[in-house]
Amino acid sequence: MRSVLLGLLLAAIAGPVPAADWISAPHGAPETRAIAQLLKDQPLAAGANIRVIRLQKTDHSAQFLVQIRGREPLHYHADSDITVFLLRGRGRIRIGERERPARAGDVIHIARGAAHAYINEGPEIGVAFVVYSPPPGPDDRVLVEPSGK
Repeated sequence: MRSVLLGLLLAAIAGPVPAADWISAPHGAPETRAIAQLLKDQPLAAGANIRVIRLQKTDHSAQFLVQIRGREPLHYHADSDITVFLLRGRGRIRIGERERPARAGDVIHIARGAAHAYINEGPEIGVAFVVYSPPPGPDDRVLVEPSGK
């Protein structure tokens, strides 16, 4: 599963892939090298909480690499369903009123309109490969007001 996931990420970084090609990492290649290099080239700045790197966009989806140090605010996506592939880190994911543990290797689907937030609880910066379907518009991300709880 991880090799397929990393193959998808490598393919997204490399550029468009013809529809009929299988997406996988090159045989014998260290699969994490491309991710590690991308994170080294575009690190989360000291004191910053979140960094989003756009990898690729088509008419049907958009892929991003997201780095998070702490927690993201509770929000929802008005335009897109998202699938989150947690590559590094551990913490909790809140979807609606439910919270569950989340760790590297987990895949989480979040339907458009579902309020959610990731809370990083580990010592390392959390890193996720996120697929938006369809691509988000300019007003896709909507912050949710605190409920006072």
